[in-house]
Amino acid sequence: MIRTRICFFVLLLTPLLVYWQTTFTDFGFHDDYSVAREAREEPGKLVKFTASHGRPLYGALLETSMLNLDEVERYWMLRLASVLILTIIGLALWRQLYHSGWTEIEAAVIGLGVTLLPGAQVDTSWAITWPHVLALLLAVAGFSAIETELERGGLKRTIALIGGALIYGLAGVLYQSNALFAVVPLAAVLLVRETRGSSSDLRWGAIHFSALFVGLLGAYLLVGALFANGVFHASSRMQLETNPFTKLVWFFSNPLPNALALFALRDDFDTGAVIYCTALALVAGIIIWGCRSAIVQVGRSAKRRIIVCAVALPFVAHAVSLAAAERSLGYRTLFALSGLVLVLLVYALRSLYAAEKITLRYYQGGLVAIALIAITTAHFNTVNLFALPQSYEWETIRVAVMRADFPKTAKVFIVTPTIADRATTRVFADEFGSLSSDSDWTPREMFKAALHERFPVKMPKGTHCEVELGREMPDAKDYDLVIDMRNFKERALH
Repeated sequence: MIRTRICFFVLLLTPLLVYWQTTFTDFGFHDDYSVAREAREEPGKLVKFTASHGRPLYGALLETSMLNLDEVERYWMLRLASVLILTIIGLALWRQLYHSGWTEIEAAVIGLGVTLLPGAQVDTSWAITWPHVLALLLAVAGFSAIETELERGGLKRTIALIGGALIYGLAGVLYQSNALFAVVPLAAVLLVRETRGSSSDLRWGAIHFSALFVGLLGAYLLVGALFANGVFHASSRMQLETNPFTKLVWFFSNPLPNALALFALRDDFDTGAVIYCTALALVAGIIIWGCRSAIVQVGRSAKRRIIVCAVALPFVAHAVSLAAAERSLGYRTLFALSGLVLVLLVYALRSLYAAEKITLRYYQGGLVAIALIAITTAHFNTVNLFALPQSYEWETIRVAVMRADFPKTAKVFIVTPTIADRATTRVFADEFGSLSSDSDWTPREMFKAALHERFPVKMPKGTHCEVELGREMPDAKDYDLVIDMRNFKERALH
């Protein structure tokens, strides 16, 4: 009972404590600024845009939330929503896995680790990604709805299957990649299921995968029907992959290694490459060692389950990205794959201890190490690679706008930075350590957001700002206001 309470409160409080500073720091990130303005000034545009990428529900939720929380100082509410949803996911996984055969501590480590994955770090730092986290919760809910009633016959099981498929469908029109997060609890339960023969495992897996497939297929057909009837227009990014061989090479060289490294980040400039490679080798080595030890100890049907989870399910977990022609490197698309790696890692430690390959001390130490590394890296990354550097950018423009002499200020020039001007040492894709203002449009949106904060009702009479961007400092005599965004390197974070 005491252990249960400890696990509950750790899962309940840790995400909030880890993400507290990031949640309540005053900043926006990349599309936060433009999405807020579009929700306010161009109703319906967000729905059309996200629907063009197959996510109509995402746009509807985003526009509704941003319409009421469109000031930068209120973005914390959406980041907090992501943290709270992640907390529910962690608790739900803990409960589901504990009742499925994992020990309470193992289930808690998996639940906690999921809430602190790099994908979670992105989603808790980017205000507009809270629907992504909701899609994760729906994926877990869909699995649980089916699993709860699966062993029962009759009408309840049928209703559960239909309900689960519908829930998966909702997740699919929110964020397709995260709908596949259902693979994580599925693999976790499959690995520790009581041996009932291969036919029982096959039937169990077929039911779960069929519901997931039907749900995602229904979402795909719904979006296709909307495109066909001219309600929305498909984006060019909706194309399917035409070269499966190069896509597999990409998968083995990018998403899979990044997921296997778990909480160690891979960045564009190989900063911390030793840590990344060490984590990758260590996690992969433990999983291989643990799965091999388990295969030697268990029966034939259990061997099949391990092979399916370790070899086949990684492709299923990343199936949406594998099917799409676009090759996204963002950690926010790795949630299902990284979650699966986490499950396999904890299972490997469990198997090594059961096979007496490691002692109780190393087994417990491994679980504690996973939790502590997850907590430490999640807090450090979100604060130092998101919250603080992004707050520097926002404050630079905000202070300039607040001090400007309106309506006299008419011509504005923003000197935009390059990635070399960043305040961070690490950069990956458009996420960790990146600059929002290193863009030909985001600085304009940041300026408009600052104007909206200063004049929330309406602009002073006669005020009309023309904003120009450039990399070099202009002649100050030609502009009423010059904002230099290149001073972040002076505030470098380590």
